[in-house]
Amino acid sequence: MTQPSSLAPMSSPRSAARFSLTAVLLTLGSVAATTTAFAQTTAAAPVTQGETAITITVGDTVMTGRLNSTVMARHLADRLPMTVDFTDHGIGTDDFPTKVHEIEPPLPAEGTELGGQPGTGEIAHYVPNGNLGFYYGQLASYWPGVVSLGTFDGDPEVFARQTGLFPVTIEVAEE
Repeated sequence: MTQPSSLAPMSSPRSAARFSLTAVLLTLGSVAATTTAFAQTTAAAPVTQGETAITITVGDTVMTGRLNSTVMARHLADRLPMTVDFTDHGIGTDDFPTKVHEIEPPLPAEGTELGGQPGTGEIAHYVPNGNLGFYYGQLASYWPGVVSLGTFDGDPEVFARQTGLFPVTIEVAEE
C-alpha cells in the first residue's frame, strides 16, 4: 500500500528543511494574526457620547485616546491639532511619572472641579502652572490643582523612554 505524498517519509534533508520551514511560517502567521486581533480588540477603549476621540503621535508611535466631556477637555479639543514639545516634570522624581508641556494660554478652569490623582494612561492638566501631562505611572498623591482630561491607549512606556524635549502631536481622530 502506498502512502499519500503528504505523509510520505522525508526522503532528503532538503525535504525535511522545507517541511520545518513551512511549519514555522504557519505557526508565526497564526501567532501574528492572533496577536493583531487581540491588540485591535483590547488596545483602544470605546469613545462614549460626549468624549472626543484623539490620536497622539510620539516619534513613530501613534496611539489613540479620548478627551472626556468636561468643559476643560472641550477647550483643549478646540485647540487641536497641535504639535508641541513635552519634557520631564520639573521636579524629576518618581513621584511625578509624567511628561509635561506648558499650555499657553492656560486652559480656562471656570466650572471645573479641581483635584485628583492621575494614574497610568491619563491625560491631565495642572491648573496652577498650566501643565498638560501624559501620565506613564500613578501620581503618588492627591493634588488639589489637577484635572483629568482623558485617557490614552497603548504603551505608556513610550512617554517614559523619552528624554529632553520631544515633540508630541495631538489631533482629533478621523471617524
